[in-house]
Amino acid sequence: MISKALSFRASTSVVRSEHNLDCVVNTPIQSDVFIYMMSFFIVFVDFSDFFPAYSFVRYFFLLCAGIFLCMKFFAAKMARYNLFSLIFISFCGIIILSSYFARYDYESRNPLSASIVFLGGLVEFLFIAKYAKNRGRINVLLSVVFWLAVSTLFINDIFLLSVGGNHSLVGDKFHVAYFHIFVIALTLLRVMRRQKMKSVGFQVLLFCLVVLSIVIGIKVNCMTGLVGVCLMLVWLVICRISSSFARSPLTVVTAVFLSFLFMYVAVPIMNNTVVKHVIEGSLSHDTTLTGRTFIFKVTSRMLAKRPFLGYGYGVSYEVLSKSMFIPDTQNGLAEWLIAGGWCAGVLIIVAIGLAFKNSLRETVSIKYLDAIRVFIYAYICMGTVEITYNADFFAMLILLNTLSGTMYRDSLRSV
Repeated sequence: MISKALSFRASTSVVRSEHNLDCVVNTPIQSDVFIYMMSFFIVFVDFSDFFPAYSFVRYFFLLCAGIFLCMKFFAAKMARYNLFSLIFISFCGIIILSSYFARYDYESRNPLSASIVFLGGLVEFLFIAKYAKNRGRINVLLSVVFWLAVSTLFINDIFLLSVGGNHSLVGDKFHVAYFHIFVIALTLLRVMRRQKMKSVGFQVLLFCLVVLSIVIGIKVNCMTGLVGVCLMLVWLVICRISSSFARSPLTVVTAVFLSFLFMYVAVPIMNNTVVKHVIEGSLSHDTTLTGRTFIFKVTSRMLAKRPFLGYGYGVSYEVLSKSMFIPDTQNGLAEWLIAGGWCAGVLIIVAIGLAFKNSLRETVSIKYLDAIRVFIYAYICMGTVEITYNADFFAMLILLNTLSGTMYRDSLRSV
């Protein structure tokens, strides 16, 4: 009887597998896949430096995604109250409001239109991720983002290595470095989510991505990508040693505060006699951190002038360069404080802590979310002396919050 039952179950599973395979082969691509693709090209890449007309393409994709979300808003139950969504949209609203007040103050750009495009794409991605989760299509969204990111990265790197020079498809050397970190994080997420850490194919892909980030980093004279990968590995080890510490909302919020406070303690630390001797003598570097200590002084002075709403989106160059050339604040959180003041800064910190708190809802496969957590930690650490709170950073926060409470299942609708 037992053998017959096992035989029946085996035959049934074979029939189901064959039926599932037929479904995968014969299932047409649904319309939401094209929306996921549009969202990727809005949020994660910007070819404007290489293709000037790309800005108009982004406007068109923004419109299409917006129309799609308006049509699906109530049908897909996206109107349900969600605290993270409310906090994130409030942050976007503060930045846009600040940019509205400062829309005529600058020559280099209109902060209002720039903020609407940048933050509008992120808000759309927030609701697109929510739609995908509610419709059981989150695996499709992740697959679309992953494969488009990997394809874009390889095309960009081949272009850099074959053409020569430092001109890339995705922007300057920092954009190139950050995009490598982002793709490696997506690969880790895919491997850990599918529980295929021992898969030879994925290990080869990860190895190739790390090698590429080193080669391209040397090519464009920017090793930020390698630093980011190393930081992710360090935090991945911390997750394994003390998972409760790394996954705690208190830990990540403290990391954000420490990263920001470095801007105020950098000068006294670098002026210390012992530190000066070590940095200038043993390490052969200057104690200004390549001019960052002066930038931090100017940034803190300008923050004190408009502490609540800031100066508008993307105008730190004009705000800080009154006395000499200062491209930006050289600090992740401080850059957004210049844009939206402490109103925006507090909302960013709350959103980060809330995303980490919500991610603890996952009780079965909580480990795979570490791939996103280590990416966020790496960007926070780099944000001590770099501008890292970019679209990739906020999109990963959105994914961390969206994937919380979901359990990975091999889906017929996965790409």
